[in-house]
Amino acid sequence: MMTESEYLYAWLYYLIGAGLLIACWWYITRRIPWLEVRFMLRLVVSVAILVPWYTNTQQEYLSPAILIAAVELFFEGSTAFWRAGMPLLTALVVALAVSTLGFTVRWFLLRRKLESSTDSPVEA
Repeated sequence: MMTESEYLYAWLYYLIGAGLLIACWWYITRRIPWLEVRFMLRLVVSVAILVPWYTNTQQEYLSPAILIAAVELFFEGSTAFWRAGMPLLTALVVALAVSTLGFTVRWFLLRRKLESSTDSPVEA
């Protein structure tokens, strides 16, 4: 059983590692020419790494959901995967939906701005 300080240190180490991994992924995806695709790839990796879930049903400790889902998939079978896999997939879907909505609004605003700038008469 972990003490509270060990638990906090484990999360600290994990978040430092996750930050480094996200920074590396950010660097790898920097050359993707499409802003939307680049952002979505970065978002998926960040959400997958950072979403927490309960370590087991008897404790209140949280662990990274992707690790809990992977451990339960390999050691307990595919039905146990969904205990942490469902919140992880839900977080991914919500993040992608909000991001898509944001990019859609951005696209409409840029289109409106472009149309208004081309329609205005030029003074001579």
